[in-house]
Amino acid sequence: MWIEILRKEVEAKGAKQVAKELGVSRTTVDLVCQGKYPADTKRVESKIAAIYGQNGEVVCPVLGAISPNKCAEIWLKAGKIGIRAGNPETVKLYKTCLKCALRR
Repeated sequence: MWIEILRKEVEAKGAKQVAKELGVSRTTVDLVCQGKYPADTKRVESKIAAIYGQNGEVVCPVLGAISPNKCAEIWLKAGKIGIRAGNPETVKLYKTCLKCALRR
């Protein structure tokens, strides 16, 4: 079940790291784990399934199979650098990250 996967990841990595990997706030992670999240959890559930449901790897269309942490780092970096990047691979990552269903 998705909540068990979330709790296992939080236990192993901590709520702050899991929140970063999922692209949600730490408060959201804490409340969901405690069963006190006041809103619908479908969005969180789908992110957990997409990010942690593939043997702990995220499949990036540009880089292939990478860790959820690497995915989050690249997504944040792509958002900061944007289209201004001079490296063609970085521009490709930026364009791909904008459309990524995992990070919406």
